[in-house]
Amino acid sequence: MGIVVGLIILSVMMIVHELGHYLTGRRLGFAIEEFAIFMGPVLFSWEKKGIKYSIKLLPIGASVRFAGEYLDNDEVDMDPSHFYNRPKWARAIVISTGPALNLLSGVLAFFIMFASFGYTIPVIGQIQKGTQAAAAGLQTGDRILRADGEAIRTTLDYSGQEMFFSDDQTVDLLVRGSDGQTRTAVLQPAVSDVYRLGIQIRVDNSLGTVIESVDADSNGGNPVLKANDILKAANGVPADDLNAFSAAVQASAGKTVEVTIQRDGQEMTVVTQPALTQVVNDRGITFQSQTAILPAIGQSFQWSWSIIKVTVRSIGLMFAGTVKPQDTLSGPVGVVSLISDVVTQEEPLVDKIYQLLWMFALISVSLGFMNLLPIPPLDGNHLVLIGVEAIRRKRLSVKIQNLIGLVGIGIIVILALAGLYFDIMRLTGK
Repeated sequence: MGIVVGLIILSVMMIVHELGHYLTGRRLGFAIEEFAIFMGPVLFSWEKKGIKYSIKLLPIGASVRFAGEYLDNDEVDMDPSHFYNRPKWARAIVISTGPALNLLSGVLAFFIMFASFGYTIPVIGQIQKGTQAAAAGLQTGDRILRADGEAIRTTLDYSGQEMFFSDDQTVDLLVRGSDGQTRTAVLQPAVSDVYRLGIQIRVDNSLGTVIESVDADSNGGNPVLKANDILKAANGVPADDLNAFSAAVQASAGKTVEVTIQRDGQEMTVVTQPALTQVVNDRGITFQSQTAILPAIGQSFQWSWSIIKVTVRSIGLMFAGTVKPQDTLSGPVGVVSLISDVVTQEEPLVDKIYQLLWMFALISVSLGFMNLLPIPPLDGNHLVLIGVEAIRRKRLSVKIQNLIGLVGIGIIVILALAGLYFDIMRLTGK
């Protein structure tokens, strides 16, 4: 069921893209041969006003075919309604509206999400003691304007910056206080010694505090805690209060701790010895949320722009070797898998709707932006060719265009195969 929903959502994005080409093409007088939903062999089709409409077998994708769009040689085609005989400005609009509709559908998804669930703004919320934010003198109500020189207009802008900060990196902030005055604040990491059980946890609404993984070196290399154990208490301090639980472990000062757990439905107590670990204190940046409708419109556009900025930076860092390709590239298999995971996981329906809206917005904006890159056969390449045609006052030969197309298809195939490979590696846990 999750895979089906994933395919449907991905197909909706592709249909929206092709619908942009189709609608503006009809409006601007282009002859259209076929508009098809899905791919592969035709299941059934019909014709209306000279346009063939088809439903195909494989439930993914869509396509629109313009008359005169593909020529075998430098043949003469004088039909004014054919693609390359339409004005350059009209062709540019038709090509641009596919990515534009993807971008706008992403903005719309953000707005629906913000209007329904609220949204965060880059204004500091509660300040926790012992954090870098507290040491820097940040106050509730401060608005972050810049982080390490980069403009911060959304909380996604800040998160996008933070993704590339190392834990021990100093971060310079420009903030505007509630009094309207701007000032600088420096997030300075502080290293401290703490005692830890050597586990990673997650909080489950129904189960409680669940151990996700256990360090093989915990308890002197003899772990007694296991993944999927449910934490109940440490030396009698309930795990419901994680701060108090952590304080109980810290208070042990390296001596053994009695940890009460639930394993396979049975409650038991195990004895383990916390290990001394050096950790960097949290930055402590939390943001306020709001539900106002009118500002949500602007935030929807700004969040979309934030996604594009993070995408560009990630691509740049990938080519620079700073970010691994497997952490950046993903293909349709990965997208469908992510959506499927959201659909099938056990959580309230409202949470699933929120996550699906977020993913739809994220992928739609990314799809629209990526299609504007000047790589054949993407729409951005067609726009570049129109620009070249305007400068040369004539089109490139069909032979050269086909050669450019072959090179571009080769690049796309390599990227697609790489994305598929990384998707499979993620799915298999390798």
